[in-house]
Amino acid sequence: MKQNQFVQQNEARWQQFEQLSVNPQDDMPAEFSVLYRQVCNDLATARTRHYSPSLIAKLNEFVSIGQSILYQGEGIKISSLIRLFKYNFFRALFENRYYLWVSFGAFYGLALVAFAWVKIDPDAVYYFLDVNSIKDIEEMYNPASSTQVDERESGSTILMFGVYIYNNIGIAFQMFGGGALFGIGAILPLLFNSFYFGAISAHIVNVGYESTFFSFVVTHGSFELTAITIAGAAGAKIGFSLLMPGQYSRAHAIKIAGGTVLPLIVGAFIMLVIAAVIEAFWSPLNIPNAFKYSAGAVCWFYVLFMFYRGTRYGHN
Repeated sequence: MKQNQFVQQNEARWQQFEQLSVNPQDDMPAEFSVLYRQVCNDLATARTRHYSPSLIAKLNEFVSIGQSILYQGEGIKISSLIRLFKYNFFRALFENRYYLWVSFGAFYGLALVAFAWVKIDPDAVYYFLDVNSIKDIEEMYNPASSTQVDERESGSTILMFGVYIYNNIGIAFQMFGGGALFGIGAILPLLFNSFYFGAISAHIVNVGYESTFFSFVVTHGSFELTAITIAGAAGAKIGFSLLMPGQYSRAHAIKIAGGTVLPLIVGAFIMLVIAAVIEAFWSPLNIPNAFKYSAGAVCWFYVLFMFYRGTRYGHN
């Protein structure tokens, strides 16, 4: 086909595409994506048949414009995250309930095993942590240490808030991203943090600092630990989609799984931010432990109820 014939045959469609491109809208009509694919095909045809550089440049410009309109990124807005959490989080909990229950059971189950092991055999903690790390942890929760006696300055509190955000969200996204390693990158951090939490808890009890330790972690732990299990479940879902893609290619399967677990990641992110706020501004307060345990009980009840409600979403 000669170039003139090719232009006459497709020019009307190009004009229609150009008119739609002049005033792009947030919700473009479905025909725009159809026209875009046709223009992409026209560009490939023009290149294959070695049509004039001016025609190829024109079609290439159309493709660039269409791509920028269809795939333009939107900035992450707090309101968008909250809306996604509010309307899609519970549905995502239900859709991924089997992964969530397995993740939840694995985390707390292994934590109990580690706790029992170190409680029965106190020296077992040294299999997993070096002496200096254990001394630092003991100093942190020793009721007579400066960490517990001295009031934390406001600047230090804000700094610790940043540290908690960085550490907690880093762990969660490591597990989510680790799902791309066929789930291994999600499962191993989940089990490591589970075992670490159980072993440290038992060691603190063995040295007699349990009151300081549990009063500190009880409130923010409800959000933090549950968010970690949710992130682990999301990563495991990604890994399973790679191992068992079904009728889809692995690339398409991971894309579908990613869309399914996105609300879980948003939910885990919001929960970890809440946990960091509590850990930085509430947990270190020098107030009677009864207040902290009461607040912790309320938070644990709310988080576990939310978790159960979500995994039962389809039955409500």
